[in-house]
Amino acid sequence: MTEQARSKIPVLCGTVLVCEVLVLYFAGLTGYGLRPETVPYGVFVGLLTATAVLIIAAAALLPRRRFQKRPGILLGWIGQVVILLLGIVMPALIVIAVVFGAMWAVGVYWGLRIDREAAAREA
Repeated sequence: MTEQARSKIPVLCGTVLVCEVLVLYFAGLTGYGLRPETVPYGVFVGLLTATAVLIIAAAALLPRRRFQKRPGILLGWIGQVVILLLGIVMPALIVIAVVFGAMWAVGVYWGLRIDREAAAREA
């Protein structure tokens, strides 16, 4: 794989997803400890862990080459929606979903745009 054929999506979007997993886990556990129990602790940690696994899988499945079809971007969007839905259990996660969802959207947009422009420049 040449340098020209590599996509910028893993750099932009992968960084957002990895940071999101860290913030999600620490904010989720801290926030859960600060408020009354609405769901059992084990269930909440299980939901956080399943979401983190989904987001890590999305980062691993991002397209590595330009215009490659891989499910990483779709899984990333699903992960953003899942975090937003976790806001039902803990409303503070809505803030994380909005902030990282916006960063995810910008990363996807610019990654695809950079790839298109680089391919046009090479053509």
